[in-house]
Amino acid sequence: MDPQKDDLRPALERVHRFSLDHQESLGEHRAATNPHPKGPLPLPATGGGALAAIDELLSRYGSEFSGSPGPRYWGFVNGGVTPAALAGDWLSSAIDQNSQLNGDGAAAFIEHEALGMLRDLFGLPDAFHGVFVTGGTMANYVGLGIALQRLGARRGVDVSQSGVSALGPVRIVTGASHSSIAKSAAMLGIGRDAIVEVPQIEGREAVDPQAMERVLQEHSEAGASQVIVANAGTVLTGDFDDIEALAGLSERFGAHLHVDAAFGAFAACSKEHRQLVAGMARADTVASDGHKFLNVPFDSGFLFARSLGDQVELFQNISSYQSPPRLDPKHYIHLSPQNSRRLRALPAWISLRAYGAEGQAAIVERCCALAAELGRRIEASESFRLLAPVRYCVVCFQLLVAGRPADETETRDFLDRVRDDGRVFVTPGNLRGTPCVRLAMVNWRTTEADLEIAMDAFRDCSGASNKASDRAREVTR
Repeated sequence: MDPQKDDLRPALERVHRFSLDHQESLGEHRAATNPHPKGPLPLPATGGGALAAIDELLSRYGSEFSGSPGPRYWGFVNGGVTPAALAGDWLSSAIDQNSQLNGDGAAAFIEHEALGMLRDLFGLPDAFHGVFVTGGTMANYVGLGIALQRLGARRGVDVSQSGVSALGPVRIVTGASHSSIAKSAAMLGIGRDAIVEVPQIEGREAVDPQAMERVLQEHSEAGASQVIVANAGTVLTGDFDDIEALAGLSERFGAHLHVDAAFGAFAACSKEHRQLVAGMARADTVASDGHKFLNVPFDSGFLFARSLGDQVELFQNISSYQSPPRLDPKHYIHLSPQNSRRLRALPAWISLRAYGAEGQAAIVERCCALAAELGRRIEASESFRLLAPVRYCVVCFQLLVAGRPADETETRDFLDRVRDDGRVFVTPGNLRGTPCVRLAMVNWRTTEADLEIAMDAFRDCSGASNKASDRAREVTR
């Protein structure tokens, strides 16, 4: 079918009905599903139009969508879209704006305002400018790219022109960094081998500042350019580096300080937790992600940086049909890898205006309090062992089978049973060689009633583990 002959309204009405039903049923919806591969789906010669295609999709996959926007999807670190953010995302698609400063619309000004509100939320000084990117991984990529350009400028090298090799040896020094740091190092041409893992404080995922100092001294004497990656909220245990101490070390050794604060940056809006990110305002770049505590849809990372000139040098887009680069924090085509850019800032803009600083702080404080309470319940259980204090919104625990720690296979079987049970979804981890279960609460919908449901599911599924262990002992007798 030619789209000129298609009818928009019935298709949107169908999506509208399904979306409302899905959102309103999330409290009872399965937290996760175990989808099965379908047969081949060839491209049709003649399409049936938008409404028919939507009906086909829902028939084929509608029962296999996860409940990821719901109150008990605690795998990874996933928020769930708020009413304001969902409306903003629909509007962004409907108006279909390219977020550039092209003189043809207000998209760049909306993005600039959203970033200004986020900067206020995080307590960052006006010296920081921002840019929206596709997610936390790309925010880290942009931050590390700016670091290379900035460190090169100190040595009289234009990395964007001459390449990373002209800078000489580069070291990324960090503790329990997120996997996206290694991915970014690979994509930037620094290489994964450039990452130096610094020892952590005993029993924690926070880097040892004294060990960091020794590593920085060693590589400084060897003539390496250095980037410190501070972790504000680790995925396994929700731990935080001492950013204040690392900021002092970065200034002393001339290192670039990048803070990976994908979900940890939001601690700044909570009076109870903002001490966790003390020193973040002294960083050179800060990466975060709106699809965490901001509870906007995917495709909403952002990066804050001080060095506008270095950022423009790195990402400038030279062409015969666009404006030349200039030091304008709204000229986003010269501030990130993308040229054409969806107005992904719009859901954040509407959310921040809808709920304000107090509403955002309420989400953070409620989720952190619920995580702490779940940690207490797990600690009191005979079926589980808490592996780390609940410092923020992450709970990390171990399954016990017949009183002993579960091995990796038993842990994976438990997680599969929890997923198939459907009441809650959590994900695996490995903490210093110990197979574990970890979860993160960042969803605005989660309440104390969800803790009761989750604990019942955990106990039911752990009981199956213990029964299997009893059967195995009977077989070996």
